[in-house]
Amino acid sequence: MASRNLRDLAELTISAKQCQRIAIRIGTERLDEQQQAIDRYTAAGIPEQQHGQSDHAPANGWNGRAAVIQGDGGRVQIRDTFWGQEKPSDKKHRWWRETQAGVLQTYQSNPSDVDPHPEVPECLTDPLWIIPKINEIHRGSGSASDSDREASPGNPTSPRQSISTDSNLPCSQASRKDHKRWSGGDPLVQTIVATRQGYDHLGLALAAEAYRRGFNKSKVKAFMGDGLKVNWSLWATHFSHYTPIVDIMHALAYVYGGAIASCGRIEDGWQLYVQWLQWTWSGEVARVITAMKERAVDQEEVPEDLRRGITYLTGNASRMKYAEYRRAGLPVTTSPVESAQKQINERIKGTEKFWRDGSLEPLLQLKADDLSETHDRDAFWHRRGQRNDGFRHRRRNTKIKET
Repeated sequence: MASRNLRDLAELTISAKQCQRIAIRIGTERLDEQQQAIDRYTAAGIPEQQHGQSDHAPANGWNGRAAVIQGDGGRVQIRDTFWGQEKPSDKKHRWWRETQAGVLQTYQSNPSDVDPHPEVPECLTDPLWIIPKINEIHRGSGSASDSDREASPGNPTSPRQSISTDSNLPCSQASRKDHKRWSGGDPLVQTIVATRQGYDHLGLALAAEAYRRGFNKSKVKAFMGDGLKVNWSLWATHFSHYTPIVDIMHALAYVYGGAIASCGRIEDGWQLYVQWLQWTWSGEVARVITAMKERAVDQEEVPEDLRRGITYLTGNASRMKYAEYRRAGLPVTTSPVESAQKQINERIKGTEKFWRDGSLEPLLQLKADDLSETHDRDAFWHRRGQRNDGFRHRRRNTKIKET
């Protein structure tokens, strides 16, 4: 693609292989700069890491702005060796491995003494909108192998059966038109971090970038993720001074699954979901857990989805105070990092795409730079031009943590 674009747009004849070499070289240089930022961050003391900021942090105030960090995982096919390994006769060889991504986003924050959005958005009560979203969440949570993703309580590690819509479910008139957007604040500027080096490296990279952007100076800070246990390990290690928030869409996936599983008729299950949805939206998750447990007592054999719902909500209840988060002007969904992961996947993911770790990591860095809004790439080219001495320097190899 790059070779063809250069030929068509710039009238330059450069082979695809040469374009690949240049991209890997530039991406590796950006990785070197990222590592230097991590080293500067880790060299600082804990008080400085949690309350200070870089000398190069933007010179702007944080009044009316919130700092939010979100993490997520993706998938990519990796060749363990250059030509691949011989497929075992007794099982299919799997090439899928996990990538990690994070978003550092600032929001326009408008704290309020009352909940600015006490009513449940119409889209969450529209089966034609919410059920496909729930199916997508369940497919995503079951896409990773057991060795790649450590499940938290209630987080499934096997593919889930898709939940189908039913024509008898009530559909709101809004289902035929676009739903109004709802969020805890208007998004401002985002930085993307993407890697294949594991969640430990992702946590350090996110913490170093937050330090560089001065996130510690914000009075309203949040760390968001789904039910994956490693997300909250990152929070405890690097962002314990941030407010932890579970993505409400992942929570509703378990609320819906538990409601449908505990009723004999899907219409009854939908009505129960709508009731539990209101409690969840208001941050009254304890009422949902109690209701689920009462339903489980009445069952001779507790349905799997109901059991998962109880476990998931119980393990994450302290991070599901959604009315409180909205009053603070914080978002309640991880849509920025979900969107960023999909845009990264457009470049690297596909059944016909296979990568080697040494080539993938620099490309992930370049893609993250392309999606970021902090002009890091422009600043890099300026610095590179200043330090260019005309000599070719030997590059280091990127070490990838095995997952």
